[in-house]
Order: sequence, then C-alpha cells, then structure tokens
Amino acid sequence: MNDLKKSFEANKLKLKADREALDVQGKAFDEEKEGLKAFVAQATGDNQWLIEQGFHQVVTYLLHSNEFNSALGEVYTKLLNYGKHLGVIAGFKLHESGQALEQSPMFRPDASGVFKESVQQMERLTYPYVSEVSSCFGKPLSILQGLKPAGQNETVYAEVLDSLSKKRYRSGDSEETYSADAYVSKEASLEGSAVGGDGGPKSKKAKKAKKDKGDGFVASKPLVDV
Repeated sequence: MNDLKKSFEANKLKLKADREALDVQGKAFDEEKEGLKAFVAQATGDNQWLIEQGFHQVVTYLLHSNEFNSALGEVYTKLLNYGKHLGVIAGFKLHESGQALEQSPMFRPDASGVFKESVQQMERLTYPYVSEVSSCFGKPLSILQGLKPAGQNETVYAEVLDSLSKKRYRSGDSEETYSADAYVSKEASLEGSAVGGDGGPKSKKAKKAKKDKGDGFVASKPLVDV
C-alpha cells in the first residue's frame, strides 16, 4: 500500500512538473506568435508603402536626377545643333530667294517662351502607369508583372531587361532575374500570390507607413535653365 502511495505521489509530482513545463512552453509559443504577428504586420506595411508610394518616389527622384537629366540634356543638345544646322540651310535659301524674314513659316518669335512652358509642364507630369502600379497592393503578383505602359516599345523593353539580367547574373543573381521572359513564373503558386499582404480584404491591411506621398511629380530643379 505504501509503495502504491509513493508511486501515486511521484506521478503526481511528475504531472505537476510536466504541466509547469508545458505552461513555460505555451508562454514561449505565445511570445513567438506575437513576434511573428508584428513581423508580418511590419512586412505588410513595408510592402504596402513600396507598392503604393515607393514606385512613385523612385520615378520622381529618377526623373529629376542628374543621371537622367544629363542623358536627356545630351539628346537635347544634339537636337539643338541639328536644328541650327537646318536653320542655317533654310536661312541661306531664304536669303537667296529674297524673301523677307517675317514671311518665313519658320519665323516664330514666341518659340522660346513656348519651349520653356513645355519644359515646365513636362517636369510636372503625372504618369498613369505609375498610378496603376500603385494600385496593385493586395493583388496577385502576376498582375504587377504583366502591367505595361501604353505604347510600350517591346524591342527596347526586351533589350533593356536582357541587359539588366546579364548584369545581375554577373553579380551572382539568377540569369532570369530581370529577363523579359521571366514574366511567366515557373512556380504555379505565383499566380495565387499577392503583392504584399495575403490578398484578403483591405480591412486586413496593416496600417500604412507614415511617409510623404505626392500626387504628382514636381521637379526638384528645372530640366533646363528657363
């Protein structure tokens, strides 16, 4: 009888120890669960900002950066030189014919003002394509991958992406990273994945990151001196 009582007490103590250990594990699990929820919320918020605001910011910065304006300026300078060349030829022929300067259809005193105004308008353009990209949060990734601007030059587009793919490949990434053919994923599950979040109702979205968002693209400095 004593042995049975001792065995019962030992089992009781063991059960108590197991229960305490289980409680400790449960608390650790709850802490990990809360940490994971916070991580998912942060990742969802980051993805939401990237899709809804980040692309706007990247495009805005790029269009008003030295790297873009320098390349555009070189094209503008060459176009201007070409225009001067054609102007000299036209002016010489005009002089030979004895026609008055004001009678030439190319005589446009207001051309400088019109040009400056067009530059200012271009610097403040908004782009529907970027707005479409910014609306892709929570949608299947395939929608973002297949989204293209109107009038896309497919030849140039493919060449540029192929060039980026080769650069990324030399840096150690997959050769398909930015390939034009990579729009169709090899993984069937990609079609069901969402750009940020779980693709559920918008009520499940994490709170938006409090970052500045502009409706348009306002120049940080003029494209040319006006």
